[in-house]
Amino acid sequence: MSLEEFLLKKNLALVEKVAKGWSSYIFLVKDSSGKKFAVKALREKSNRRSMAMREAENLALANRVNVGPELVDADPAHGCVLMEFVEGERFSDWLSSPIGEKELHVFLRGLFSQAKRLDSIGLDHGQLAGKGRNILVRDGLPVIIDFEKASARRKVHNVSSLESYLFRNPGSGTALRVRTIMHMDAHRLCQEFAPKK
Repeated sequence: MSLEEFLLKKNLALVEKVAKGWSSYIFLVKDSSGKKFAVKALREKSNRRSMAMREAENLALANRVNVGPELVDADPAHGCVLMEFVEGERFSDWLSSPIGEKELHVFLRGLFSQAKRLDSIGLDHGQLAGKGRNILVRDGLPVIIDFEKASARRKVHNVSSLESYLFRNPGSGTALRVRTIMHMDAHRLCQEFAPKK
């Protein structure tokens, strides 16, 4: 089973590889009308044979609360997941560009809204912190990607993970940049974007 077989079956044309992960590649593909999609395909060397099934199941769950790229199709036998192609940039790159307080405020509102919705359905993404690789920025708004390692079985930490990553981590350049742009300390940022009930 291969990516080539999957693309042939779906009448899709490969455009280019856009990202590489430990267990999978992300490819930009187009259909016969020129519409763009992303295909997440299992790497041959990967031992994560359930990648496509897990990604599809978790993404379908996230889509129910309007989070993540739209799931189009999945073929676990071919190790492929077909989804909406998000034309955006990594959050870390966007944050290091000359953005203003208002832009960041709108983005953070959207991001924490999505994190709260994931928490509300019991789906923990598991990889929102770190270098922000799983958060894209499209037209100034967040798109959370890569749900392969998400889980509906463990306790949810989406909001608290983002709080730590974006506001509280004292040694983080990301948190410092957010606090500087927003002119707020960590406590005020948490109150503003993730108030405790």
